[in-house]
Amino acid sequence: MKPIDIAGFEEKYRQAIDPWNYRTSRFEARKRAELLRACGLGKVGRGLELACAIGETSRALVSRCLTLVASDGAPTALAEARRLTPPGMRIAYREGNLPHEMPRGPFDLIVVSEIAYYLSPRDLDLLARRIRNETAPGGRVVVLHHTVPFPDAAQLPALAQARLARCLERGMSPAGQRSFGRYEIAVFRKPSRRDR
Repeated sequence: MKPIDIAGFEEKYRQAIDPWNYRTSRFEARKRAELLRACGLGKVGRGLELACAIGETSRALVSRCLTLVASDGAPTALAEARRLTPPGMRIAYREGNLPHEMPRGPFDLIVVSEIAYYLSPRDLDLLARRIRNETAPGGRVVVLHHTVPFPDAAQLPALAQARLARCLERGMSPAGQRSFGRYEIAVFRKPSRRDR
């Protein structure tokens, strides 16, 4: 099977607005809770969620940020995210194709979930560099991905998660990693000016 691209994601959302059952799946709710736990308890200034889909995680993440930028490449998914988000929730939804159209930082928190394995190794390396560059000093990056193979990925999920983690370690400090069987979470912290 050919790896899915932005056009493929857009088609998926047009056929079924919640193709992975983000809103109703107990598994997705548990995974989202673990992701939020990995973000830490305190509130940060500016957050970024990459590949936000219909905004289920975005609406949960905003409790951890004063403002949140949530980006995705599929216009139909973003329209649904905007529709589901109550007014005044401090989420700015942006359309962009990763890794080339990543929002500009600096961000105090960046969440990268369920996107790495859809990118080629070269694009994933570029995304990692952009994440490092757009993370504020002292900022945190949380990476969550499935590790089981599936047919429309551009690379094996476990390898993509490991590759992204290795790339982020080049300019950030590992701050935790946990495996949940079907998915893994890794957390990184960019050194602050005081750490230098």
